[in-house]
Amino acid sequence: MTTKMTHLKIPFIGLLFLSMGFPHGRPSHANAARPASITELFSAAQTADSAVTGQSLSSTPGIRPFDIVINELMVRPAPAWGLPEAEYIELYNRSCYPVNLEGWTIHAGNRFKTLPRHTIQPGGFLLLTHEKNSCSLEPYGDVAALAAFPVLAMGGQTVVLKDQGGRVISAVRYSDSWYGSSIKAGGGWSLEQVDPFNPCGGAANWRASESSSGGTPGAPNSVLSSNPDTTPPALLRATYHHTGSIRLHFSEPMHPESGRHTGKYHAEGAGKPIWVVPAEPFFTETDLFFNYEFKEGRDYKIEITGLLYDCAGNYADNENLTARFTMPVNPRANDIVINELLFDPWPGGAEFVELYNRSGKTFDLRQVLLTGMENDRPGQAFVAAPGGYLLFPGDYAVLTTMPDKVKMQYHSPSPVSFIQMERMPHMNNQGGHIAITDIHYNIIDNVQYTASMHSPMVANRKGISLERIHYNRSSSDPTNWLSAGESHGFATPGYRNSQFYDNPGNHGKVLTADPQVFSPDNSGHNDVVHIHYELPKPGYTGSITIFDSRGRTVRRLVRNELFGTSGSYSWDGRNDTNTGSRLGIYLILMELYHPDGDTAAHKTTVVLAGRLRQ
Repeated sequence: MTTKMTHLKIPFIGLLFLSMGFPHGRPSHANAARPASITELFSAAQTADSAVTGQSLSSTPGIRPFDIVINELMVRPAPAWGLPEAEYIELYNRSCYPVNLEGWTIHAGNRFKTLPRHTIQPGGFLLLTHEKNSCSLEPYGDVAALAAFPVLAMGGQTVVLKDQGGRVISAVRYSDSWYGSSIKAGGGWSLEQVDPFNPCGGAANWRASESSSGGTPGAPNSVLSSNPDTTPPALLRATYHHTGSIRLHFSEPMHPESGRHTGKYHAEGAGKPIWVVPAEPFFTETDLFFNYEFKEGRDYKIEITGLLYDCAGNYADNENLTARFTMPVNPRANDIVINELLFDPWPGGAEFVELYNRSGKTFDLRQVLLTGMENDRPGQAFVAAPGGYLLFPGDYAVLTTMPDKVKMQYHSPSPVSFIQMERMPHMNNQGGHIAITDIHYNIIDNVQYTASMHSPMVANRKGISLERIHYNRSSSDPTNWLSAGESHGFATPGYRNSQFYDNPGNHGKVLTADPQVFSPDNSGHNDVVHIHYELPKPGYTGSITIFDSRGRTVRRLVRNELFGTSGSYSWDGRNDTNTGSRLGIYLILMELYHPDGDTAAHKTTVVLAGRLRQ
């Protein structure tokens, strides 16, 4: 059998080891001397493993996570560009020793297959495929033919390689977005790993093949290059998981061997856990079990004191290894509000929905659904945070399918506020109805939004979010929403809205307006005038109308509504024809009617001083 695997072998491994540091994904130090040979590399790896695990290694080392990595995926083989029309999964041995895969399993989605006896030499490849494709792929390298080969799903799927003991050795969750090209995503091109020594790099370490034939089965990847992970992991948050159990959430996949020791953890009041379970297959989460029942209404702190490291061997900074947690409660109506919407993103961007906790309670967003409303009833719904996310009082959470895209296009001082959702309800660019509900579909908050709720002076609304002016004002009040200011980059995901305005009080007056001079230019400064009222008793019905300096009606802002004893509305300079008003002085008139026969009229004036350049 002729193979192309001989192109790689030991020289390639030695070259990569020299450039990347220790093998096996073990911890490495930037200033450590680089070994110059395979023997020295292996010795250094043994020393590193011993330092971390406290165990010595024999001359024939046991299998470690990432010794064998999933290195290439042919998901859509047709239309072929030069390769056979055959799905395959390519494995690569990045270790220094032969590995027998007999009894190992390959998982794709919820299906798996046991591998036959086959040994991959150091630097060697193995192609996993359906037995019907065996002959067509044999010219490209060693092949393991499987009956009922697990189908690689179009769009995306999780693929996991486990050893005969059931340990995860390598895992990849691929996506169509990894191709970076609609043409290549259409078929005939494989997805290739850029750097096999960055085994948990995800989208940043995978690209569509650049080979003219569409892939490189059994040979070095066409996109092969050094792409090291140098970012230390961080503990993002902790969540209350079950009675006596909490879950830790990390910023990236951790090495599965780094965090299993119970002595590394200490929870306030509970002490050390009795059991630690890193969550397969990506180990971005770890469950801790305590001989202790956490108390409702009490805040706790979890601290990690031992060394933790990610798949690439980067040690976590001890300053980023503490987190707060508590037992959450179930949210009720208006406890959490929808605070910002981006429903018409920039090209290549992503929609997002920002939530704000306006209550004094803590909630777990795995108990909250983001729901599309159909005919005023809950429709398509998705769990906001399936893995758990504690939303503390006064906190923001940004729900999106692509957090990295949103953070790249908009500034956010709180990147930990982002939650990646697999799917979200569709949000139409012109308008729609979105809600958050509990798991029983009881509505917590909902917004009927339209593109016309944006500032009338914004000509191009693409990439501009719609912000809530105040979280205590009604979501259904269209005057409580406005375009995010240009001064804040047209969106404020994860922090206070650019258009946020808190009522300073009326100081004994029934009707006030603030600011006295406003300019709806979407600058984020005095874009709207806020109209506040405080009434002497409940039960008033009335209207708020805006007139120009000649007494002509410009905007009927409120028509015959039942007022509360106090409240606010906002005017963005738009008239009743939905266009911008002229510069000048405007009169705001509030007319009141009470069932006991009491009537009143109150007025104030404002100046519209400028608007967005056309």
